[in-house]
Amino acid sequence: MKLKTTAEHLVSLLAAHGVEYLFLNPGTDTAPVQEAVYSLAEAGLPAPTVLLSTFESVSLAAAHAYWKMTGRPQAVFVHVDAGTQNLGAMVHNVLRDRAGVVVIAGKTPYGEEDGPSGGRNRPIQWQQDVPDQPGIIRGYAKWIQEITRPEMLDRAIGRAVQVAASSPAGLAYLTVSRDVLMDPPRLEASRVSGFAVAASPAPAPAAVERIAAALAAAEAPVLVTSRAGRTAEGFAAVEALADLAGLPVTGRLESGPVNISSRHPMNMPDQAEAAAAISAADVILVVESDVPWLPATVTLRADVQVFHVDPDPAKASMPLWSYPVDFAVQADGPAALAAIAAGLAAIADGEPAVARRLADRVARLRERPAGPKQQPDSGPLTPLGVMSALNQVIDADDIVIEEAVTNAAAVYQGLERTRPGTLTGAAAPGLGWALGGSLGVKLARPDRRVIAVTGDGAFLFGVPTSALMMAAEWGTPFLTVILNNNGYRASRLPVYGLFPDGVSARRGDAAGTRFTRAPDYPALAAACHAYGERVEKAEDLVPALRRALAAVDGGQAAVIECVVEQD
Repeated sequence: MKLKTTAEHLVSLLAAHGVEYLFLNPGTDTAPVQEAVYSLAEAGLPAPTVLLSTFESVSLAAAHAYWKMTGRPQAVFVHVDAGTQNLGAMVHNVLRDRAGVVVIAGKTPYGEEDGPSGGRNRPIQWQQDVPDQPGIIRGYAKWIQEITRPEMLDRAIGRAVQVAASSPAGLAYLTVSRDVLMDPPRLEASRVSGFAVAASPAPAPAAVERIAAALAAAEAPVLVTSRAGRTAEGFAAVEALADLAGLPVTGRLESGPVNISSRHPMNMPDQAEAAAAISAADVILVVESDVPWLPATVTLRADVQVFHVDPDPAKASMPLWSYPVDFAVQADGPAALAAIAAGLAAIADGEPAVARRLADRVARLRERPAGPKQQPDSGPLTPLGVMSALNQVIDADDIVIEEAVTNAAAVYQGLERTRPGTLTGAAAPGLGWALGGSLGVKLARPDRRVIAVTGDGAFLFGVPTSALMMAAEWGTPFLTVILNNNGYRASRLPVYGLFPDGVSARRGDAAGTRFTRAPDYPALAAACHAYGERVEKAEDLVPALRRALAAVDGGQAAVIECVVEQD
């Protein structure tokens, strides 16, 4: 087939660069792309699978989650400036979680003549012509480019995927007008090769030796990591180093992946215990963690040594990131941990005294209680009780997505997750990620069950009508467990904290944080082709979860609303 338009060339290039899904929210600027998809399909040529998006932020969360599962960037096509704005807080999450995503936005046509050239023919095409459309996203994107001519298309698409996927990954933002998409393609020198993705940096041997030596000499070391478990290799490296060095592992301040088995004796999910351990540590190893501790709850020892390993240890996108670091290493976290574990093992093999000290520390820490906190299975529902119920019904390989906000501690302390990749989140605070994230995880892992655990406020931020409808459209069912504490507890508790003797604390309420006319969540689910139930008592939850999971296994999304009244 001879490609007729630049739009056909664009879609074919996405496929050639490994983009499997094109999340499409159509508008007046996407007609050439929509036609190109069908033209390529009719000709039997490769093209990404187009997934109808009913709201842009949900699609970006899905693409972000797909990256987390696969390490392959996908494309989200949005409508000019308005569609870019609808990406919302999910753009922030992509930045903070270093996710590789390509966003393509339309741009109002340059031409003002209606006809086959694709020029302006509707009033909105003047209204959408804004001075700096990329400025909407400039502070969050890794790379921005406008496609102005057909002959640059192959380089622009290849570069977008290359930059998005190269460590540290990020968001590549392209704009292209409809009249450029209607132009004949320039195929003479078009290429798809030569856009190598940069490998994650490996740690320098001297840096590994220095950190391993410090751990060998330490009396009370701690490992703080939020993202090392994002790969199976990283999860294994965390556990290997913890087993060898008797190294407590914490890092739950961000909703990242499970980094160590919830049953491992070195796992330290309780934040009060973690703050005490960090305060007492003589060596702190921080690996891929944006917020390793809260300075208000930690007082570091005067003689502490802080080692920081990260693909971006300078954290330049956080202007006031000023944690004290004595030795910083730019490297991939999982690779660095594996190398440090090997280096420490070599030291222990050569120095019996070190080996004995490490073995003694491991033995002491193995005496700590390990495993999730369990709750009674009757009476009022509590967040920990919901986790206990989930432990009874989900499998070890099911993937749980956490966006529980003020109840995140219950997830990390009460939910049993023993395998890599079975607990994850946005690793960023832009609320509303879990529902779209569940869609993306299910696309990437169609053989696995996906369970989102979210607060009621975060559920509403996730545009549930769009997310549940898209689950039905795409055939990507998942279970959502809502921890309904009647509003924005995350915005209520700071008021009490800043004004402990104030009127709000005395009333047990804060302005603008309680829902008085919340949706009927099961009815909302039913309206969007999903199964739904409301549960108020602990003894009713396990049967309800089993019914919901049966619906998911049968191809239907499900929502279980758990009423957990809290301050």
